Amino acid sequence: MGKKKICWITGDAFMDTDQNVVPYLMKYSGMQIDWYQLSDFNSKVPVHPDVTCVFKFKNRGLNPLRILEYIKLFNAIGIRKYDIIYSGFMDVSYFFFVLKFFAGKIFIVHAAHNVIPYSVWSKRLRWYVNTVFKYNHHFQLFSKFTADYFRKKYPTKSMFYAPMAVKSFGEVVTDNYKVDSSKLNLLFFGNVVENKRLDLLIDAIKGLPQEIQNRIHLNICGNCKDAERFIRQIDGCSSISTYFKRIDDCEIAELFTKHDFLMLPYEDVAQSGPHMIAYYYNLPVIASDIEGFAERVIDGENGYLFKRNNLHDLVAVIKKASQLDNVEYVKMRNNLRTYTFQNYSVETVASKYIEYFKSL
Repeated sequence: MGKKKICWITGDAFMDTDQNVVPYLMKYSGMQIDWYQLSDFNSKVPVHPDVTCVFKFKNRGLNPLRILEYIKLFNAIGIRKYDIIYSGFMDVSYFFFVLKFFAGKIFIVHAAHNVIPYSVWSKRLRWYVNTVFKYNHHFQLFSKFTADYFRKKYPTKSMFYAPMAVKSFGEVVTDNYKVDSSKLNLLFFGNVVENKRLDLLIDAIKGLPQEIQNRIHLNICGNCKDAERFIRQIDGCSSISTYFKRIDDCEIAELFTKHDFLMLPYEDVAQSGPHMIAYYYNLPVIASDIEGFAERVIDGENGYLFKRNNLHDLVAVIKKASQLDNVEYVKMRNNLRTYTFQNYSVETVASKYIEYFKSL
């Protein structure tokens, strides 16, 4: 029997999940993996150097002409020559149906990034997710709590749990952000959206006693469509700096190595890209106690948790972090390094994919 042939499809939205684990699998899994990157016509996500082929769409996701593009794609790659199709792509319209038709009896493993409905979900997203769960049979779940939810709701489906692996952005090659090493430096990183509760974090920093504020600095780094709102909220607080812009990939290593904690005050999330970047660079986090973080942070050992949406508790946790001496902080980072290798290293995560693919 020859090697299993896997068609691996990654959409730009999920490239951060696949960018480290797929090259490892291509090299060490003992299977033939052809990796296809699907990009929107206006995408700014760079083409990964290890992809077999990139396919750039000419039409928007809801345009019926996308159906013709999917047909062209599946014909071009000869999708029926594969034993397994791994689908890390969602368009909330036609993709799954065209893929299902072309795949026939080939196993489709759907990467279930969206599982438990959140209030911000559109009706179309809810419908699409439910449809995929109903008509597909094989799934990957990225967190333990969503895996438990899925297993109870869909007991006849086949699934495996493999979390997002740590995410590397290479070595430090820039020096664009100045931090005061005598202070506790906190980082909020990524696109600013409502459920990430940046407003809560700003209130927490401003609510600290002045003597603690003087020893802490928060850098907010990421795109924000409502920057003026947060600038008004900050109201000149000298303990907060803002960089409301797209952060270049080449700057990410600098940010995650210059700060002492990554701040994750989110009110809901299944998994977080910045969280896995932080763990690659051995940066502890201060996070809300929602399931997606609580299963990845051992409170007081490799980071801190606070009660979701609770300003008083967030203030208390930041105070606690500010009181760590150097020995205690180094111990926390050592704990994190061990925990990350055991649970989220590329090698550990890749082994879960290999085990599942071999079982099919």
